[in-house]
Amino acid sequence: MTSEQYEKWAKDYGHFISKVIIRFFFGKFGGIYILNSYKFNYVPKFYFMNNKYFIEAGINWFGYIFEYQWNK
Repeated sequence: MTSEQYEKWAKDYGHFISKVIIRFFFGKFGGIYILNSYKFNYVPKFYFMNNKYFIEAGINWFGYIFEYQWNK
């Protein structure tokens, strides 16, 4: 499935796909990302995930997601 087909499928079934606005890489290991969000929050919502393959932390605020990701 190509990315265009995936976007069409997601839109047809009511799924939201965040798009990267800005990304800053730190080599192969990770980076900081700014993405668009499906929700507009006046109060920031923080999240953290420690997975087997990556660590992810971020803030969902004012319609954007500010995210830090580190690949293990």
